[in-house]
Amino acid sequence: MSRHLAVRPPQAPSVRNRAYRKTILFVAALSVLFLVGCAAMTGYDPTSYKTATDLKAESLTLIEKATDPPTAHRDEIGQLRVNLRKAYEYEKGKEGPNHLTVQQWKILNDPQGKLLGGFLRRWEQSGNGQSQVFIEQVKGNIEKAFDQIIKLESHKVKS
Repeated sequence: MSRHLAVRPPQAPSVRNRAYRKTILFVAALSVLFLVGCAAMTGYDPTSYKTATDLKAESLTLIEKATDPPTAHRDEIGQLRVNLRKAYEYEKGKEGPNHLTVQQWKILNDPQGKLLGGFLRRWEQSGNGQSQVFIEQVKGNIEKAFDQIIKLESHKVKS
């Protein structure tokens, strides 16, 4: 007795599978473009990387203290602003195409923005401690902004 196995004819990939494949290809292409773009920027700078990671830690530590009135941390706020400005000026002064990094520092520091510069300005203007819920939200956004700066630097070509 011979058994006949039913052979299914090849089926076209489902729309869902095609969309998934297109998404994967799109993400892969973007990743390649990102890495190529980073390679076209200035080379990796260990000073820039260290500055960004140090300022991230310093900023997040100060934000955690924002339940207190800003007057209790006036010196820390002032020193952080100076250090942020130094980082911005250092990146701005590099030769070569470093405009993405400069723009990220500018956005992070903007006193009219919604990241660190804006948070510090609003905290000082209010004269009061901030709510823990607000601090956690702001802290998350600022942490992500620093992570973008750090990733951008770490993906630059190391010589």
